[in-house]
Amino acid sequence: MIRINLLPVREARRAANMRKQGVFLGGAAGAGVAISLIISMWMTARIAHERALIGARESELKKLEATLNEVKKFQAEQQEIEQKLGIIDQIEAARLGPVKIMDELATRIPQRVWLTKLVEKNGTLELDGRSIDAEVVADFVVALEESPMLSNVDLHETKLEEVEGLKLSDFKVTAQYPFVKSPEADKKKAAPAKRAGAAPAKKPE
Repeated sequence: MIRINLLPVREARRAANMRKQGVFLGGAAGAGVAISLIISMWMTARIAHERALIGARESELKKLEATLNEVKKFQAEQQEIEQKLGIIDQIEAARLGPVKIMDELATRIPQRVWLTKLVEKNGTLELDGRSIDAEVVADFVVALEESPMLSNVDLHETKLEEVEGLKLSDFKVTAQYPFVKSPEADKKKAAPAKRAGAAPAKKPE
């Protein structure tokens, strides 16, 4: 019987299998390294992109903060200008107010009425005067109520006094100014004011 020694063939096959496994493992390891490099490069690029976006957002935020500061500065300057203009308006009103009031009174005061006292205090106008007729005083009060510069016109009192042999009606009137009345306020009827002015007075004997 012929005997064949198969041990060298088996060893050769085993060696070939080992080489194949080594090649496979080496390829797998190389592929893993390549994938890791690709992932690392992608992550690096992604991080760089995000950092660029953050930098751009921070730059925009700084620009917005600068713009907001400019807006706040403008608002402060505008408020300061408005305050100065308000003060100028007050000074102008204080300067021209008495002139306008005197002109308004001169325009609206009827004949047979003259003023003996005119006082302005904290926006309140106090008028003392005389007339030969209580009804004319009532007409004067109505004329003051129709003035766009006055409000809360109030006839406080009328009384008879003898001056140089004449019996005259002394009166006291107060009003608020400056004030622009609404159209509804201009529609007041004169009748109630006349009754209010005429009631306290007595006819001259």
